[in-house]
Amino acid sequence: MSFLNNLLLTAIKAIYSLINNYAVTIIVFTILIKLVVMPLNLRSRRSTMKMATVQPKMQKLQEKYKDDQEKLNQKMQELYKEEGVSPLGGCLPMIISMVILFAMFYALRTFANEQLVRQYLTFQANPDMDAKSLLEPFLWIRNLWMPDTPFSTYMPDVNSLRLVDFNVWNQVSAQLAAAGTIPEALHFVDRNAVTEYIDTVVVPFMASDAYSAFVAPVPGLGNLNLLFFRFSIFAERNGLFLLPILSMGTQFLMQRLTMKNTQMDPQQAGSQQMMIYVMLFMSLWFCAQYNAAFALYWVISNVYAIVEQIGFNKYFAAQDKKAATAEEVGI
Repeated sequence: MSFLNNLLLTAIKAIYSLINNYAVTIIVFTILIKLVVMPLNLRSRRSTMKMATVQPKMQKLQEKYKDDQEKLNQKMQELYKEEGVSPLGGCLPMIISMVILFAMFYALRTFANEQLVRQYLTFQANPDMDAKSLLEPFLWIRNLWMPDTPFSTYMPDVNSLRLVDFNVWNQVSAQLAAAGTIPEALHFVDRNAVTEYIDTVVVPFMASDAYSAFVAPVPGLGNLNLLFFRFSIFAERNGLFLLPILSMGTQFLMQRLTMKNTQMDPQQAGSQQMMIYVMLFMSLWFCAQYNAAFALYWVISNVYAIVEQIGFNKYFAAQDKKAATAEEVGI
């Protein structure tokens, strides 16, 4: 997974060098990834359709050999071979998509951590500068590397910086020191050294007049409690919670469209319905908790999948119509 993360990061940085906008880079990168795996998705869809056509034969076999599991398995394998289908034919694209999803999560989290440290250290060394010049905005989002919610500041806060590995602090600070942006590089030996630095340097600086306005909650809306969650609404909020909502909505549409075009028995349909709810929760949670860059990837990925599914449906409908016409004229 580490190799894949680094590969994705390298590809993102290469595209950014041409576009010079991270939001557009993520959109372009997402579409390119989807185009690469599209042939597999097409094969998966074709396999799923073939499985649907043999479903009645499978049900007959299940009824005929319901008391002989070994014989049933043998006959089912013979049926799969005869029809040229595989019950696992549609699984590979889904597995690949999940691997890429989690790899993108870790890659963009790594990249976001680097950017947050860069933004914080640059402003700490130059507190009179315009903080907005450090940000990576996109539409309503002020900083792509912080979550798209009103429960998050647009400048790095203590909690986001505590999650950054000490190696990232060392690497980014060395780059900034070499460029003359900060006086000297940091040299942390472990996570404990970072924790001490944050407690003794970062926290006091964020409480100063230069930074406190960026992390101040709206009066009366700090430390709100909702069931098991505790949150604040910030005056200098980063987003409007639109990407998490869009991620959940597009996830629902994508999965409903997939179910609509797939024949399933009641047990499979029930399992698929449960999977929809699990994925909806995952999309909302990840996109609300982590950087807006990943949420943007998730939304664009879902939108592409919806368009692709509609395109596949039209393609196969045209193929069926063509085959039916050919059969009528005796070709």
